[in-house]
Amino acid sequence: MFIAPVKDLLEEAEVIIVPDRRLYKVPFAALSEKEGAEYLSETHRIRVIPSLTTLKIIQDSPEDYHSNTGALIIGNPKVDGPLSPFPGARKEAEMVGRLVGVPPLVDEKAMKQAVLERISSVSLIHFAAHGDAERGEIALSSIPTSNNRNAIPPQADVSRVIVRARLVVLGCCHSGSGQIRAEGIIGIARAFLGSGARSVLVALWAIPDSATEKVMSRFYEHLVEGESASESLHQAMKWMRKNGFTQVSQWASFTLIGDGVRF
Repeated sequence: MFIAPVKDLLEEAEVIIVPDRRLYKVPFAALSEKEGAEYLSETHRIRVIPSLTTLKIIQDSPEDYHSNTGALIIGNPKVDGPLSPFPGARKEAEMVGRLVGVPPLVDEKAMKQAVLERISSVSLIHFAAHGDAERGEIALSSIPTSNNRNAIPPQADVSRVIVRARLVVLGCCHSGSGQIRAEGIIGIARAFLGSGARSVLVALWAIPDSATEKVMSRFYEHLVEGESASESLHQAMKWMRKNGFTQVSQWASFTLIGDGVRF
């Protein structure tokens, strides 16, 4: 329904999709012209944007607005309550930290207060943590003086800060979730875009730790070499399919919303 009618018109290497409402839940990278044909992500880089207005705002933003440097890497925040430790998230954060040359904030150090204090001053933000299946929010360690024992920062926390990051990677299960509105999903990803982030990488559903680690490893290897975020994700997905991760559920969850930024 989406691809076959326009397949012959897709002459450019990159496709920008403006979904409507529940279509934000569609893994566009996994669509093909017909059953058995190659996936759209085999031949094209894919980006999603909430609206053409959003695209224009991103393209018209001053060049120096996203001129921050450095990275903020968060992994396996230790939280009170029913959430269990997430060792895979710590491993992911440490791997990303090695690739970008920045020590990650992990376990007790991954505190909500520390994150919100640094979130405005970096160019790259990466979260590896538990995500809420309904709201897409992220679990962070509680502030010591807070009465909230299970501090999952709502969208409002992000909306109150200025974010000048070129890229926010939400390596959390269901980080693409949220309330469905006319212009798509209103959740943590949209909150980051609204606060100034140029692009956000989200997961539409939960995938195994082993698959997440592989996707992120390949994604960042290309990103640190100077390739765009959309090209890096494109190459990571192709690598997954060629190296034993053939099920759509293992690689198609990740979606890039916003610009195809470079570092």
